[in-house]
Amino acid sequence: MGQGERPRRADAAPPRRRRALTCVLALGLASSVAAAAQTSPSESTGAAARSDSTGTAGAARDTSAFGSWITAEERKHFAPVPWRIGEYFQFSIEWNGLNGGSSLMQVQNIHTVDGHRAYRIVTKTESNSFVSKFYKVRDRAESFIDAESLVSRRFVKHLREGGYKKDLDVRFDQERHQAMYAGGPTLDVPARVQDVLSAFYYVRTQPLATGSTLSIPTHDNRKSYEMEVKVHRRERIEVPAGKFDCVVVEPMLKSEGVFQAKGSILVWLSDDSRRIPVLVKSKVPVGSISVSLTDMRLAFERPR
Repeated sequence: MGQGERPRRADAAPPRRRRALTCVLALGLASSVAAAAQTSPSESTGAAARSDSTGTAGAARDTSAFGSWITAEERKHFAPVPWRIGEYFQFSIEWNGLNGGSSLMQVQNIHTVDGHRAYRIVTKTESNSFVSKFYKVRDRAESFIDAESLVSRRFVKHLREGGYKKDLDVRFDQERHQAMYAGGPTLDVPARVQDVLSAFYYVRTQPLATGSTLSIPTHDNRKSYEMEVKVHRRERIEVPAGKFDCVVVEPMLKSEGVFQAKGSILVWLSDDSRRIPVLVKSKVPVGSISVSLTDMRLAFERPR
């Protein structure tokens, strides 16, 4: 920046650069989803109750329940998954080697969405105090994943990025193959469609053999496409949370953002039954980003 030159306001940035900054600071672990306000275990009940009275038509029919409320008979029909209620991951986000903020992912509780039991996945991304001076990010996303079929039942996101705001609430009628947007259209979607966050959790349930490719029907921002996830290799890495043997996968994203212009994003998952998200790296037009696991909890911890 030249002497005497005033910095440009973030909300005045051209659309292409604004989207680039959005992805840098709001990547999270869902690859193209910026995420959600942090909710501690003690706050979960209130947050769940609030979500029951908001959102699309029919949201009032949704109910929330923690794992202890699910009957043994219901659990017989649940698909096997590597996560448990209360699973929590915390990440740091580095942009060109500088810390830009933090992100988290949490399996918060179980809801009933349109008559179907669903895991409520909550994510959040926030810029830190330094970055917030010129580009403040406070983003939230939620996915409701059917506990039996592991498809998406509902996806909600609230983006607050610089001067940009966007709110979205879409329900997926998997039986009729439709996506119903709150205040918007009803669109046809493929069978067993995922949102971009539920797609990530679906990948965690797969065997991930080296050299294989997964194809996942995905819907985001009123567009449907087949997301391909390539499984590249195994390697051992170290992040602030510790050392992990990992499997490296590459999701080929086609949703809004800068990845379609620059290409690849790599995700390191622990090479065990839990498939813990450990690291994400990507090149973007404004440099490179790295999202590293700093802390985790695999389930709610009962007070001793």
